[in-house]
Amino acid sequence: MHELLVLNEENPFKVRAFEKAAAAVAGRTDLEERARAGTLTELEGIGKGIAAVLTEYLVAGKTTERDGLRAKLPEGLWALTRLSGLGPKKARQVIDELGITSVGELEYACRENRLLKIKGFGEKAQEKILDSIEFSRKNEGKLRIDTAFAWARKFIARLDGLPGAKKAFYSETGALRRRLEVVERLEFLIDESFAGPSSRALETMCSEDPIAVPVQILTAPARRFGYELARTTATAEHWQALGAPEPFDAPDEAAFFSRLALPVIPPEMRETAESVRWAKEGALAKVLPWDGIRGVFHNHTIRSDGAATLEEMVLAAKKRGYSYIGISDHSQSAFYAQGLKLPELLTQEKEVRALQEKHPEIRIFWGIESDILVDGSLDYEAQVLKKFDFVVASIHSRFQMGREAMTDRLLEAVRHPATRFLGHVTGRLLLGRKGYDCDLERVIREAARCDVAIEINANPARLDIDWRWGGQLRQAGTLVSVNPDAHDIQGLDDTVFGVAVARKALLPAVQVVNARSVEDVARWLKRG
Repeated sequence: MHELLVLNEENPFKVRAFEKAAAAVAGRTDLEERARAGTLTELEGIGKGIAAVLTEYLVAGKTTERDGLRAKLPEGLWALTRLSGLGPKKARQVIDELGITSVGELEYACRENRLLKIKGFGEKAQEKILDSIEFSRKNEGKLRIDTAFAWARKFIARLDGLPGAKKAFYSETGALRRRLEVVERLEFLIDESFAGPSSRALETMCSEDPIAVPVQILTAPARRFGYELARTTATAEHWQALGAPEPFDAPDEAAFFSRLALPVIPPEMRETAESVRWAKEGALAKVLPWDGIRGVFHNHTIRSDGAATLEEMVLAAKKRGYSYIGISDHSQSAFYAQGLKLPELLTQEKEVRALQEKHPEIRIFWGIESDILVDGSLDYEAQVLKKFDFVVASIHSRFQMGREAMTDRLLEAVRHPATRFLGHVTGRLLLGRKGYDCDLERVIREAARCDVAIEINANPARLDIDWRWGGQLRQAGTLVSVNPDAHDIQGLDDTVFGVAVARKALLPAVQVVNARSVEDVARWLKRG
């Protein structure tokens, strides 16, 4: 709805209302129940109008207003604005001046250099659009882990309710079970004695809740379920490292790994051969545990582009068992996200200090997500930056800089004495935008030298830095921090996706800043 409202150039207040409403309901599991009971308006940010739209969607599976908004759009506008670098204004230009109504027509026009005839388009813009089209095609038929995981959770819950479920074996498997950041299919392994009698129910479950990737039901006899679960979870490389064992009876994975004289290798670590070597050396226990995060940094409030107040975020962190939380709204150059000017900073500082007295049981670190400017400097003057408990330095603009210039920009930011965290280091958006080009190995080494933590941004749209850089991070001894980049209360729960990245990267807990106690973190922030 939010995007459709923007494309239709609707009233900005209405657009913002729907944006806040989307943040308010994200992750909730009681929406359908509330819609049927007429209690959606009890949720903060949900008025009567938005409640009516939600109710129609949740109960009837459609929304008259959304369909009306889509019908009003010029043909092709929705598809064209899915491409990175082609916003609503430029997409309308292309439609109006060239009569283009599809991505295929746009690609042809680019290859014929027809966009060069339109004011505001040059060779670089045309090349960028072609790159975006290619990127989009490569990612067709793929899902981010959060979408895949949510669907799988509902599927397993419905399996739980089928007759005979209590006596059967079944599990997600494949890339989903490994918590890969993007999946091309959803796989489930089911005890064949259960899958057979339930086959019609399984077909119905898949057809009633369609999803953009194939759903594959695999079966195995109960006596060999553990073997097949291990085999179907593993990548080919990992399976070969295990010796590609021939089938044998193992009802569960504990029995499977016991037969191989190995400790159980957690599913998310079954990507490469390296975890097998770690298992043989007894080193897996060093990896950050699932419950190892003791506090989270990089969180936003309503003072910039968040949907929750400072106190709401603090209380939500406390409820989740954290002993500290770092608040870091956007800096002044981030006008697109209502970045904080100096007077607002001073007001927020007072608010943080007052709230700390009110809630002494959880430590509140006051920070800022400072834009890294084009020359690598940080937003605000040095005397302002010194006020914060921490600074997350992030790039939010000029993504198209050359590799050398972008690398220098990042290195300069890492070397700034105020920088403690380097946020979403490549700027990628999974299935939406490639990361910018830079020499990440140099950045990793420099962060280690400067004692700066590289963020594992746990937002499932980012998961940046990628787990595949785990070897370089470990070799350099670079610190990391698993940060949710939360823009609402539910966003704090994204931390689990970041932990999955850390575990896939085989990162030791000692290398993760926010696996430390509040006292140790406070000392580190002060470079103590």
